Amino acid sequence: MTDVPDALGGMVARAGAAVPCFEFPALAESGLRHGVFTRLGGVSPAPYAALNVSFAVGDERARVMENRARAAHALGGELGRLRAARQVHGAAWRVVRCGDTPPAEAEAPPADILLCGEPGTLLLLKFADCTPLILWDAAQRWVALAHAGWRGTALNVAATAVAALVQVAGSRPEGLWAAIGPAIGRCCYEVAPAVVSAVSATGGDAERVSALGPSGRPHLDLAEANRLQLLAAGVLPGRISAAGVCTACRTDLFYS
Repeated sequence: MTDVPDALGGMVARAGAAVPCFEFPALAESGLRHGVFTRLGGVSPAPYAALNVSFAVGDERARVMENRARAAHALGGELGRLRAARQVHGAAWRVVRCGDTPPAEAEAPPADILLCGEPGTLLLLKFADCTPLILWDAAQRWVALAHAGWRGTALNVAATAVAALVQVAGSRPEGLWAAIGPAIGRCCYEVAPAVVSAVSATGGDAERVSALGPSGRPHLDLAEANRLQLLAAGVLPGRISAAGVCTACRTDLFYS
C-alpha cells in the first residue's frame, strides 16, 4: 500500500484526518479548512480504486456516496452539508447555499466554479489531471473552488473565479489567498500547438506556459498558466501556493 508522506511539494498532510489528504499551510493558517484528497482511503474496487467521488466513471453509486461521506468526515463535516457540481470544462460559476442548492448527489446545474460564504458547507469538485484552484478571502470568509483543465484555462477560469468573489463577496484580489493543486505537469502533458495558442491567448506567454517535449510536440504547463492568470487578476505572488505535483507521475496517489 502506498504511504502518504508528511509533506508533498507545497502541501502537508492534514493531521489526524480519517482519510489521507493534504492541505496548503498558508490557507490553513489563515483559517480555511480544506483538503486535497488522494485516491486512497475509499471503498471502490479497481479500476476505480479507491476514493472515487465521481458518478461519471461507472462506479456504483453507493460506493461513491460512501467515499464522499468519508471525505466530508475527514474535514470534520457531514455528507448532508456537502455540495458538488456537474463539471463541463466551462467557466460558469454559482454560489452555494445549503438551503437552496441541490445536494451532492444531484450535481445540477453544471458549473466549474463554486463559491460559498456559509460556514460549515463543504464544496466538492473532482479532478484527475485538471488543475484544482482554491481562492480564499479570510476577511470576508468566502471561498471559491475551481476546476481548470486546458479548456477551462483557455476560458480564464482563474480570473473568472477572482471576479466572482469580487462581485458576490466584495473581495479585494490583493487580499485573496490562492492555491494551485496537483495536476498533470509540463513533464507529461503533450498537447497540440492549437491548445498552447488557446491557453496563451488569455494573457500567458507561450514560452512560459509550454516547452517542446522529446517528440518535438509542445508540452503544456497548466499550473503556470493558471498562476499567471491569478497574477493578472490581481492576486499577489506571495499569496499563491502551488502543489508542484504531477498527477501523471504520481498515479500511486492521484487519479490521472
